Amino acid sequence: MNQVMLTKSNFKLGSECLHKLKYYKAKYPSTKNENEMLKFFAEGGFMVEAIAHAVMRENHNVEFEKTLEVGRFSARVDAFEITGDQLVLTEIKAKGVKSPDLDQFFLKTKRVVNGDWETYMLDITFQVMVAEMMYPHLEVIPQLCLVNSNKTCGIEAIYSKVDLIPDNGSRDFGIPSAVYTGDVDALRSDHFLEFINVRECVDSLMNDVKAGAQRMLDFLDGKMPEVAPAISTGKCKLCEYRDADEARNGFSECWGETPPRGNHIIDLYRVGNAGKELESEVEVRIAKRQFNLADLPEHFLDGGKSYEAPRRHQYSAVHTGKEVFTPQLADLFTEVTYPLIFMDFEASRIPVPYHAGMKPYELVAFQFSCHIIESPDSTDLLHHEWLNLKDVYPNEEFLTNLRRVVGDTGTILVWSHYEASLLKNVREQLRERGALSEEMEKWLESVLGEKDGKEIKIPSRILDLLKKSVAHYHHPEMQGSHSIKRVLDAVWSGASDLWIHPWFKDYYEVDADGKALDPYKTLVRPDNFEYLGDSIDEDEVNDQERGVTDGVGAMRAYQDMLFGLNRDNPAIRDSMRDSLLRYCELDTAAMVMIWEYWKQKTS
Repeated sequence: MNQVMLTKSNFKLGSECLHKLKYYKAKYPSTKNENEMLKFFAEGGFMVEAIAHAVMRENHNVEFEKTLEVGRFSARVDAFEITGDQLVLTEIKAKGVKSPDLDQFFLKTKRVVNGDWETYMLDITFQVMVAEMMYPHLEVIPQLCLVNSNKTCGIEAIYSKVDLIPDNGSRDFGIPSAVYTGDVDALRSDHFLEFINVRECVDSLMNDVKAGAQRMLDFLDGKMPEVAPAISTGKCKLCEYRDADEARNGFSECWGETPPRGNHIIDLYRVGNAGKELESEVEVRIAKRQFNLADLPEHFLDGGKSYEAPRRHQYSAVHTGKEVFTPQLADLFTEVTYPLIFMDFEASRIPVPYHAGMKPYELVAFQFSCHIIESPDSTDLLHHEWLNLKDVYPNEEFLTNLRRVVGDTGTILVWSHYEASLLKNVREQLRERGALSEEMEKWLESVLGEKDGKEIKIPSRILDLLKKSVAHYHHPEMQGSHSIKRVLDAVWSGASDLWIHPWFKDYYEVDADGKALDPYKTLVRPDNFEYLGDSIDEDEVNDQERGVTDGVGAMRAYQDMLFGLNRDNPAIRDSMRDSLLRYCELDTAAMVMIWEYWKQKTS
């Protein structure tokens, strides 16, 4: 029987969960997007790769993407250099650091690798383990190549000097090669990369990596039948093998027979942030395999600050099968000022500066969509949109167009705090560059508001509908989530008045069973454009950083459209542009749909 190999990506997955590794090796269906091409473009990682290669080729001994194999272990290394009796392994990552200081990788209280860096360090430690087995006579020096976000670069439009070469069959997943075509000597004397020796981090993890790698092989060989799945409220809730396939469902193999998503105890709103009493009760029930949320005694929902209300609403919806509206939700419709401006932004942070003198990872606001209801009795729903299609720093143009659309009056409705955070970030960038006029400064102040401590000096025009949903609403089909996509899908599924509404009727389609399709599924994606199927649920991200459906996908699409293989192909660029506009338009139309539905139900 052929024995399975353990690669460094297998090792990272197995470190997260042995059973996920087993399902991956057995090719179980997964909900996780495994498109490596998308990962290649995500956050401009290919640009860092090209710049790092150009800088490192000064040493003619360097080999890129060399595969090391020994026994049953395999590791592809980003850069491999042998000089004398030393072997330097370099892992290239599009991740920012503030300095070359090694201490940033360790906890402040003790010399243990910081959790934020553990995945990266496990990755390179596995590579070092394989290299030392292959080259026992060499001293292996592991280093991370990272982006120093405090360094400026004197090279203008450095991103435009990165070309992509289609794969010739030598790379995994058909990923293209990224090549720097600018002045290499100038780049080497003025770049923003940090090459940091992380041998101390590797040494601190090596024994655990060796033991863990052997344990994974033993587990895959069936030598550890006693290892039961470590089921819990954490990673299991987001498991990519949950609901991916009925016949080969990894989640069901770990958990056994369970209630459907939404009625499961791990789907309780913010269950990972429970108080001690609730946390303990959930752990006990999981141990006893009592998974039904409806069986949880209600008194365990007491307390929990801002989480008690949404948990109670979800609990009630599970018990009754009916929507929950609090009386306070109706107040929403009297606290707004017309015109109502439903707003969504898309933005990106690429690791290379747009202009000489700028720093890496400065935020770029590249798109907005806006639907406007001018008055309570309006029969027209106005739509405005903007998308940057030029390879220039777009933030000034973004603000100019936004102000033209938003004007000086009316409530701006958003879904999450992301839009306000983005505006603050753009304001700070333009201030630093001396590019923010006094007039624009005052306008942003009127939009964002101003506080003096707790005292509100200028009220904000922005109202977050996500907060209203969390505090005052739940639908049984939301399954404990308040992402805009989940709320829209739940609301839309039975809202026949919305299906025939002139504003929304174009989104109405039915599936093979005659049920209303989720509006996001009515947006046909071209075969060569898969990005916008991605989803981030703000209930599954720290501090609700993103509350949109296709934020990651939009960012990836934008990167590909401006900097990817097809940047000079007008037909594909136009297809990408149209898809980006349609998806962002639906994000704001979704808010209007939910608004109209709540208004009707609470009137």
